[in-house]
Amino acid sequence: MSALNMALKSLGRRKLRTALTVSGIVVGIAMTLVFLSLVAGMDIQAAQMVRAIGGADITVVNATRMTRQQFQQGIINTLDESLVTIIEGVNGVYDTSLQLSLRMFVNSTGVPINGIDPSTYSVVTGGLNVINGSSLSEGSEKEVVLGKIFADSLNATIGGNVIVSSAQQDGESYEIIGIYETGIALQDRGCYITLDEVQNMSNKENLITAILVKCVDPNEVPTIRETIASLLPDARIVSPSAAIQQVSNLLNTVRMFLFSIGLIALMAGGFGVINTMITSISERTREIGTLKAIGAKDQQILKIFMSEALLLGLIGGGVGVSIGIIFSILFPMFSGGLSGLTIPGIGGRLPGGGSGFPGGVSISPAILPSNILLCFSLGIVVGVLAGFYPAWRAARMRPVEALRHV
Repeated sequence: MSALNMALKSLGRRKLRTALTVSGIVVGIAMTLVFLSLVAGMDIQAAQMVRAIGGADITVVNATRMTRQQFQQGIINTLDESLVTIIEGVNGVYDTSLQLSLRMFVNSTGVPINGIDPSTYSVVTGGLNVINGSSLSEGSEKEVVLGKIFADSLNATIGGNVIVSSAQQDGESYEIIGIYETGIALQDRGCYITLDEVQNMSNKENLITAILVKCVDPNEVPTIRETIASLLPDARIVSPSAAIQQVSNLLNTVRMFLFSIGLIALMAGGFGVINTMITSISERTREIGTLKAIGAKDQQILKIFMSEALLLGLIGGGVGVSIGIIFSILFPMFSGGLSGLTIPGIGGRLPGGGSGFPGGVSISPAILPSNILLCFSLGIVVGVLAGFYPAWRAARMRPVEALRHV
C-alpha cells in the first residue's frame, strides 16, 4: 500500500478530528483571500476614480485655504485665465484646457456643473465617456450633457430640456444632448455645459477653477509638474500618477496589515495540524513499530505522515479558497459596499477643484487568480510545515520501543 493510500485511510478513520484540524486552515485561508480580494478591489476602484476625475496629465487649482464661513457661503477658489499662458510656455506641455466647476441648479436641484471648452477638453482629457447621445462640441449653445445618475433621477432623455440657473441669474432652457458615465457616483451626479455659459451665469468672467494640462511625454509629468509648481507657488498641482502612487502606498500598508491577520489565523491552523499529527503518532506508536519491524525505513514512515500533512493542507487550502471566493462575492450584499474613499491630493472634490458634494464610492472585492493561487499554496505550505516535525519524530522512533507501547 502506498504512503498516500495509507494517509487517506488514516485520515478517514478519524473524520471528526480531521475535519476540526482542516477547519483551522480553512478559516485562515478564507480570511486571507477575503482580505486580499478587498484590498485588490480598493486598488482597482481607486485607480478608476482617479482616471474618472480627470484624464489630464496635470491639474492646476488654487491652493488657498478657505475659511469655514467662506465654504458655507459657497465661495470657491478660482484662478485667472491668464495663468494658462505661463503654463503653455513650459517645455513639454502639449495642450491645456480651462474648466470652471460650480454648484448651480438644474430644475431647481443643486448639482455640480462643469464648464469646459469642448475642443481642448477632448484633446487634453480624452473627452467624456458618453453612453447615450453625443458630447459637447465647439460652438455648442444651450446644450447640456448629464451624468447617468443625475439623468436617471430626472428621468431625462436625449432631446429633452432642463432649466439651468445660478444664484446670480434666472434659469434658461438647455437641451439634453448626451448622458455620460464614469462609474463614480460623485461624477455621475453632475453635468457639463460650455465654459463661457458657466462664466456668464455665475458672473465669473475670465475666472476658472482648474487648468488641465496634457504633456507631450507622460514620462516627463513629474518634471513638468515641478516646473509649474515653481512658476505658480500659490497653485496646487495634482497629477493622477502621483495620486495613484499615494493610493498604492496606502493600500500596500492596508494589504500587509490584513495579510498579517490572515497569517495569524493560518498559524493557529498550523498549530492545530501539529497537535493532530502528534496525537495521531502517539495513538499509532505500535503501528509504526510494526511497520519498522517488517522492514519499513525511516523515509517511508516520513512519507506516510508527510502525506497526511500534505492532504490536510490540500483539503484546507481548497475548501478555504472556495469559502473565501463565496464570501468575497457575497461581501457587498452584507456590507453595502465601502464608501467614502478619498484620493490623496484630490479628496472628494470635483474635477478641477469644484466645491462638489459628498458622494459614496462603492468598493467590492476583486477576486484575482494570483490571490487564489497564493492562498491555495499557503494552505499546502502550512500543512506541510506543520506536519514536518511530527513526521520526523515518527520516522526516528525505534522499533523496539514502539513495539513495547501498549
